[in-house]
Amino acid sequence: MGFFDKLFTAAAVQPKKPIINNEQEAFLTILAACGSADGDIEGEEWDTIYDTLFQKKLFNGVDIWSLIDECKANIKGYDSMATAVSECTPLISAANKEMVFAVCADLVLIDGIITPGEQAIIEHLKGLLGVSDELSMIIVQAMLVRNMGNN
Repeated sequence: MGFFDKLFTAAAVQPKKPIINNEQEAFLTILAACGSADGDIEGEEWDTIYDTLFQKKLFNGVDIWSLIDECKANIKGYDSMATAVSECTPLISAANKEMVFAVCADLVLIDGIITPGEQAIIEHLKGLLGVSDELSMIIVQAMLVRNMGNN
């Protein structure tokens, strides 16, 4: 190992594993993971995330901007987006599971298409949240129709 290899290896900051403390953080992390499934969160996707957080009662009284900044740092600490989803779904209450799935489906379908990475993360999320095949089909079909022509 050369001098520069040692220098750059020592200087490389490894992100620490995130600690998700509550349902709000878990929800936002799941949204960011789903939005990142195709490699990056684009402007439209962040707009959808912002709009969602400001509309949901779950986020009343929460400093949303600080939460978003924390999430942006946290999401880098996961080995994969599937790991982020797996570690956060237990914090989602039963009352919010279907809503979280619907919001995530909307997010990945905002451009009217679904990439293999997005499909995989949504299927993973569906299983972890226990959303039925019937309801998930209805949600996805509705989102595809809603987002038709966005691309």
